[in-house]
Amino acid sequence: MKRDELEQCLRGWKVRLRDSAHDVEEIQRRFYASKGAAAVRSLEKNGFTAHYAASRGEAAALLLSLIPDGAVVGVGDSHTIYALDLDEKLAAKGCQAIPSMAALTGTSYDCNPPGHYRAPTREEAGRILAAYLTADVFLLGANAITMTGEIVNVDGVGSRVVGGIYGPDRIVVVAGINKLVPDERAARERIAFVAAPMNNLKYDRACACVKTGRCPSCDAPNRICNVTTILHKKPMRSDYHVILIGESLGF
Repeated sequence: MKRDELEQCLRGWKVRLRDSAHDVEEIQRRFYASKGAAAVRSLEKNGFTAHYAASRGEAAALLLSLIPDGAVVGVGDSHTIYALDLDEKLAAKGCQAIPSMAALTGTSYDCNPPGHYRAPTREEAGRILAAYLTADVFLLGANAITMTGEIVNVDGVGSRVVGGIYGPDRIVVVAGINKLVPDERAARERIAFVAAPMNNLKYDRACACVKTGRCPSCDAPNRICNVTTILHKKPMRSDYHVILIGESLGF
């Protein structure tokens, strides 16, 4: 059809591509809420107390409601948790936060790893570690959460995830909607394809996954994929919460 014939057919109709567009943000919000609700149901079926928060602000308020005033709070390294901007809010509640970077074993203390807080003495470091492992509340992120209600993490040392297994009185996992995957296999794929390379970039480590964009299960001495934890169900006799956030957060 020639242009003048086409114009004749479209006479009086001003064609604008944007007229066919929908509110993508609203569709995304509804999709995240639906997906989050389905994941919450699966997590609850597996024994966890699960929550969905539409935003990081809502998530922060919910998280703070789970932390008693004056609590010792262990925090496994998590950029999702850092994004909630909790420092001043925890201080206002009289809480003491202990980041994983301050929880050094005797061996780690002797190694003096960069970027960590090293107490003046080995004995003081031991007391900090004990408080971290037996915190009133322990917060950590997740590399992946399956739609069947499993929580999957991979760590280099184990300090980030240890408190998410046993020790603290209450444990809270916080994860963005980007961490949701169909199943355990997809969780491992996400970790190899997204989380591991991004975490190595965070530490400025030239591991193979940074070069290839995917974890090849390398033998590098500074490999960060050494410890895998999979919570299939809520650990027995634990007070375990999961907060899913309707935003893309962390690695």
